[in-house]
Amino acid sequence: MSFQIDENENWKKDLILLLAESLCDIESFNKSSAEKVGYYYSCYAPAFLYKYYSDSSLNFETITNNKMWYSAPVHFNDVFDCDLLVNKEEIIECFKELFPDSRGFRVGSQAWREFQSFYQQSLKELEKTLDGIKSTIGISCLSETFDSLLMWAHYANNHSGFCVEYELIKINKELNFTPVPVIYSKDRVSINSISFDGDQNSIMKTFTECLTSKSPEWQYEKEWRIIRDDKVCGDRWNNDKNGALLDMIKPRSIILGCMANKELEKRAKAYCEDNQVNLFKMVKDEKLFKLNKYGILIFDDEII
Repeated sequence: MSFQIDENENWKKDLILLLAESLCDIESFNKSSAEKVGYYYSCYAPAFLYKYYSDSSLNFETITNNKMWYSAPVHFNDVFDCDLLVNKEEIIECFKELFPDSRGFRVGSQAWREFQSFYQQSLKELEKTLDGIKSTIGISCLSETFDSLLMWAHYANNHSGFCVEYELIKINKELNFTPVPVIYSKDRVSINSISFDGDQNSIMKTFTECLTSKSPEWQYEKEWRIIRDDKVCGDRWNNDKNGALLDMIKPRSIILGCMANKELEKRAKAYCEDNQVNLFKMVKDEKLFKLNKYGILIFDDEII
């Protein structure tokens, strides 16, 4: 089975919609959709994803115990993260279509007053639903790149921390869940209609799009997200820290920052030797504004 190659990365939008569909109703997720998702992950997605960490004993203990922390989106550093835009104009147009011959209504009329009441009540119910999702959903953020100067500076404590490499396909095979790509766009995800029957699937699809949409200013992160709902987090959810510590696969590699201290390097080397995990360290290029990866311990024959 083959699919047309998408050079513009529209496949990411298609993938997110397919995965949102599976989240809403896994039983109706047909074989064709599943095959397409598998094709995207095999032929389009990066083979490896990277998680940046600052240098702390807790962070190192987390990854060496094959765990990963998932945070509620309310703590993310982007004020627009998971923030849905309510498009009132479009909602009004949808409401008008309920009238005979789509004649609509006049502002200030009885129908207008009834709509305003319905609109405000629906918004309250929608906000309650979204707040419930946001308070129980856990997200962990990874990147396609291991050599970003900005990522090392922002998320690895000014290059003194470390970066962990994971195999994307292995995450899916061993843990049975799938990272999703973030799409960078100037347009915010919006709700353009309010369902009269409280369609939770539509809300979840829209919210999934919202979780995977960010401003182009964040494009340097090349972000992928692992999203775990309340069914997975369950009793492992920490209400005080608004997150959950969940299972993760063993790292393929650990990459130390170019400013990592000797103690971190010693600790990483001991772990990597015992567990057959590749170990690298970033070094500054002598001529260019770039970082190069230097091998310390190599156990994977595929690494050149």
